Amino acid sequence: MLGCSPEKPLKGAPSTGTSPAVTLPSPVLPQRASRDKDLLGELQNKDPLSSSPRSLVPLAAGIRKVSSGEVALTFLLFDDRQYNMVVADKDQGLATEWQTAEAAAAGHGAVAAINGGFFTPEGKPLGLVIEDGRRIGTWNSQSSLTSGVLSVEKAPRLLRRQHWRSFSPTRHLLQAGPFLIENNAVVRDLSNRERRPRSFLVWNGRHRWAFGVAEGATLAGLSAALASQPLPEINITTALNLDGGRSSDMWVSPRITGGPISTRRIWNTPVRNYLLLLPSQP
Repeated sequence: MLGCSPEKPLKGAPSTGTSPAVTLPSPVLPQRASRDKDLLGELQNKDPLSSSPRSLVPLAAGIRKVSSGEVALTFLLFDDRQYNMVVADKDQGLATEWQTAEAAAAGHGAVAAINGGFFTPEGKPLGLVIEDGRRIGTWNSQSSLTSGVLSVEKAPRLLRRQHWRSFSPTRHLLQAGPFLIENNAVVRDLSNRERRPRSFLVWNGRHRWAFGVAEGATLAGLSAALASQPLPEINITTALNLDGGRSSDMWVSPRITGGPISTRRIWNTPVRNYLLLLPSQP
């Protein structure tokens, strides 16, 4: 908050007439600048992934491994002021190009990649995909697996599909679902069956994001694990489920603190598309 310094007033110049000397108040100076300077100084002595203060500087990208209840979680934390999320789609089919997240990242000069949205048995996207302005697939307004949208316009955001507008100047888009967290809370009526690997996105509603992988969890169990706020660096306001099971695959470059890391398993299968992380200033 802005404040006022209890400075002593300055005395005015002596009067040349009969009027008494006038006491002039000192200028009122805002305290934010000096406080920000102090906080920025504190940051230099902190862990680069420290959560405090959150809004002064972008979050440094890095790996976090935590457990919440019985769910083991691996996160890649990043800030959208330093990194861009883009979609990479294999429009020639599942068996073509980038058979792993690592290969997809290497093919695009990305520092990280995670598997993206769901697809049909024929290898078609289950929903709309937009890659660098190019539309692939068709809008899906029915399936719970496409109930959410990652939309990258000027900045990325997660929203319900009914809130996205087709005329939006969208550069990249991915339909996926269901939501795991909305408004800082668990999403009701998620399945509590089928413990399996899960891939997902989390967002604090502003600039802080994470790619995430759960080693084995139900949708309801993963929602509860994320609602416990396991990351001191990010208050998870929204989380969106991506394709999982044998599709779950995240790779992070050694250029990122805590990398390299790969969550791929020997029984993984090819996927239709990936989300890539690219430095905004190479």
